[in-house]
Amino acid sequence: MSLICCRWVAALPVWSVLLAMPAVLQGQDDPSGLGRRVAMIATIAVDEYALGVTGGRVVSQDELNEAVLFLDEARDLAATLPEPARVRAEPLLEALIAGVRALEPAEALGTRVDELRRAIAEALGIVLDPLPQEAPSLAAGARLYAANCVKCHGDVGAGDGPRASELYPAPADLTDRAGLHGSSPLDFFRKITVGVAGTDMASFEDGLSVRQRWALALYTSGLRYGDAARARGSAWVAANCPTCDVLLSGFSETAAMSDDSLSALIGASSRSPPPASPDAVAFARTASAKEALGSNRRLAALRVARQVDDGVAHAVRLAHAGDREAALSRALAAYLVFERVESAIGAKSPGAVRKVETAFVNLRTAIARGELDGVIRAHSAVREALEVAVGVVAESSSPAVLFGQSLIIILREGIEAIVIIGALIAFLAKAGARERTHEVGLGAGAAIVASLATAVLFATVVSVTAAEREALEGLTMLLASVVLFSVASWMVSKIEADKWKAFVGSKIRQALTSRGKYALAGVAFLAVYREGVETVLFYGALFGTADGAAGSAGVLAGLLVGSAALVLLYVAILRYGVRIPLKPFFAVTGMLLTVMAVSFAGQGVAELQAAGWIPATPFGHLPPVPALGVFPTVQTLAAQFLLAAAFLAALVWIFFSPRPAASALSRDGR
Repeated sequence: MSLICCRWVAALPVWSVLLAMPAVLQGQDDPSGLGRRVAMIATIAVDEYALGVTGGRVVSQDELNEAVLFLDEARDLAATLPEPARVRAEPLLEALIAGVRALEPAEALGTRVDELRRAIAEALGIVLDPLPQEAPSLAAGARLYAANCVKCHGDVGAGDGPRASELYPAPADLTDRAGLHGSSPLDFFRKITVGVAGTDMASFEDGLSVRQRWALALYTSGLRYGDAARARGSAWVAANCPTCDVLLSGFSETAAMSDDSLSALIGASSRSPPPASPDAVAFARTASAKEALGSNRRLAALRVARQVDDGVAHAVRLAHAGDREAALSRALAAYLVFERVESAIGAKSPGAVRKVETAFVNLRTAIARGELDGVIRAHSAVREALEVAVGVVAESSSPAVLFGQSLIIILREGIEAIVIIGALIAFLAKAGARERTHEVGLGAGAAIVASLATAVLFATVVSVTAAEREALEGLTMLLASVVLFSVASWMVSKIEADKWKAFVGSKIRQALTSRGKYALAGVAFLAVYREGVETVLFYGALFGTADGAAGSAGVLAGLLVGSAALVLLYVAILRYGVRIPLKPFFAVTGMLLTVMAVSFAGQGVAELQAAGWIPATPFGHLPPVPALGVFPTVQTLAAQFLLAAAFLAALVWIFFSPRPAASALSRDGR
């Protein structure tokens, strides 16, 4: 099967499309697939209508007839959608059909088809045109083109492949600038995804991943320009539009732009009067590819900073207009945009990340309180923090600096987990149950594997939004908080000598029930997992900033040295922990785990607030202390207060409840 073995839909005889439609739809009864096809057919119909009707006058009856038949087909297909989507889609399709019959302006119908697409996406909870998580690769696109398209479209895309003479309609000439100037990579992606009925162009939704389809779409959309034109265009943009690199480097921003739109964008931003040079458009068409500007970290950070700043400015305007709820929602959305580059920044400067987080906390607090002066100050603070954060990403690091950053990451993320695991193992050693230490080790080992698997899934398979990642971190922290609290209370309960003596005397092998075993393994798992995913993502970002083998070696060396230091710390805790007097050991360990549990509770709620799962109600004028999980909101402080109160209640019960008789202690080991 060829991949783009057709003329673009504007040139297709409608009868061939309708004859092949059942084959395209066969096996595509899932709501997502049906919804995407309804949206695609309706979009194509409006494109056909625009070719057939101008200024209320029919200029091509064939094009108009095709638009009507396409919409009829879309209406029939929409009748098979699930009820929520069907109820919303059918009236909009009827309105489109009525508009076509009344020869309404194409712009009005375009607005309606946009409304239809939004309705389908919302009703089904889907993304009609999912974007890739990283810039598409032209090299990958070239390989896919050679494997799937050359037989029909030829080596350079001129529609003269070995099979071209056998096909009707003939394959499209992908080098035709005049005919394709209105087509974007998104147009190519849609046809690659769902195919084009009535031709040998089949759907590749199942055969190619989203990333592969976008790589192929970008590559084929650039075949109408040669390498020489792109090189001249790059020089023109550098000389005439220094700010265009930021605009053109973001694939998500340019994927839906036609050549005409790119020309207008460059012309509006350049020093030269519009229109932009055709060579500049040639460069811009594939400038967002991985091999061009798409992988530039500095430009990515600048794009994010610009989007965040725009979002914050919008939130400030809403706050001044008195719409606090909308302002808070917009501020949250702006923060989640920043999350896209948080790992890259945090890998090099966690302080820069904390400044941005603190600035956003202050902004949302000021908005919620209605303090307009505070909103203005917080807005300024967000801008300053963003500028620092962008500078961190943009600066080039030497191997020595990368070594230091790598070392800090592993120590920062690992010490907390090592302290918890070391305390648990030291406890087991004191209890005479060294053979049980492997259970803690299994929990920690499982967490390492789970961390790596989660990070790989996030990066390659599962599309996780910033909000969903915040929610996952928050839920993990809250679960860790609960388990830490349980173990801390149990440890503190062993402070009294008589209880501990009875506990040991009852033979630790039987006294450590399966419930206690799983609790200890669970603490080890959560202590490592909550740090593990973030650590893997940090190192992925840090390796991404390393230029060449020397930089990567610096990162790896820092990781190895830091890991060795953590092993030494663990051994020290294990060796010297057992020499600590019994009562102070359990008191200190129990209090340490409790403090961590309270801190995790505050951080977990804050993460869920950042994800928009929990509201954030300001509380007084307390300054935020992120390191201790202290945030000035009612929800975070309430969670921490409840946990602290529960721990105090446990202490009261442990030390002031009536003590059982010694014989009972010796029987049950408590």
